[in-house]
Amino acid sequence: MQSEDTWMELHVLHHHGWSIAALAREFGLNWRTARRYATAGAPPRYRARLRPAELSAAGLAHVERRLAACPDLRATVLHRELREGYGYSGSYTSVRRRVLELRPPASAEPELRFETGPGIQTQGDWTDCGAWPLGDGAVALYAFVAILGCSRMLAVRFATDKTRATTLRAIVRCVDDLGGASAEFLTDRDTALMNGVRADGSPIYAPDWVDVAAMLGTRPRACRPYRAKTKGKVERVIRELKEDCLAWLTGQVFPEHPTLAWYDAMARRWALEVVAVRRHRTTQRVVGEAWADERPLLTPVSRRVVARFEGLATLLTVAVSATSRPRLTVLGESVEVRPLTAYAELAR
Repeated sequence: MQSEDTWMELHVLHHHGWSIAALAREFGLNWRTARRYATAGAPPRYRARLRPAELSAAGLAHVERRLAACPDLRATVLHRELREGYGYSGSYTSVRRRVLELRPPASAEPELRFETGPGIQTQGDWTDCGAWPLGDGAVALYAFVAILGCSRMLAVRFATDKTRATTLRAIVRCVDDLGGASAEFLTDRDTALMNGVRADGSPIYAPDWVDVAAMLGTRPRACRPYRAKTKGKVERVIRELKEDCLAWLTGQVFPEHPTLAWYDAMARRWALEVVAVRRHRTTQRVVGEAWADERPLLTPVSRRVVARFEGLATLLTVAVSATSRPRLTVLGESVEVRPLTAYAELAR
């Protein structure tokens, strides 16, 4: 059905000599439609559709009463009740259309924004970055993003997979970039960090993740099922990573053979030069200044832990005097002789 403005234009132009064919070409209409509108003295109107399946007043009251008591009641049940109790002869589709209009809107669970104190929480998660140049070709890159819940300072590490070993290495490196570990590290229910759930729904953390968290001095935490918004801070910064950082990265001069270390360095530069200097809209503080206040409350990451996850061998140095020559000892070569009385005292 065309609008009244279209009818007016067609009617006036036809009155001034435009042919029906010319009007049809000009307005992109079928020539029959153009003729009907151009020759009509008033805008054509469609006849009102008959509604033989309209609910009676008693049937409508029944539907409203049932939906008020049970908002999730299916339209099939209401259709059956209307047919049996009120002699309704209409189709199920008509009832379903009416139920959609009458069903009360579902009350969504309110979203509560909460702030954590300095040094309390870090949030982390993976995101897919798409295909990027790496080495001599192009591969799918993933980014692990971690953010301090108080200061909103972030760290990013890139990888080509999301296995358990890669995830733990990314967590350690991000925590080190942030200046240390907070009291807890919140993630989603990633299978790389969990081995399942208990009967009550509580997570069973992977032993490797528990050990790494203990080495970092943090406590692992996982979101409740289907409650990803619990870690909304990292979800928001992941969106910013895709819309800002990756877009900024496309304008940089790429090396001939890009490496993951180069991507990590560029992400670090973006975090320091772009994120750290801005004023956060929620906290109303400059991110870098808030980060400087939060860092003393974080647990620094041991260099030995970082070296372990960087794949470097830990070197143990032995101080040897200049006059002596280092000598390896064999187990059992030197035996300390103790009197029997010492063992007798231990046996008491």
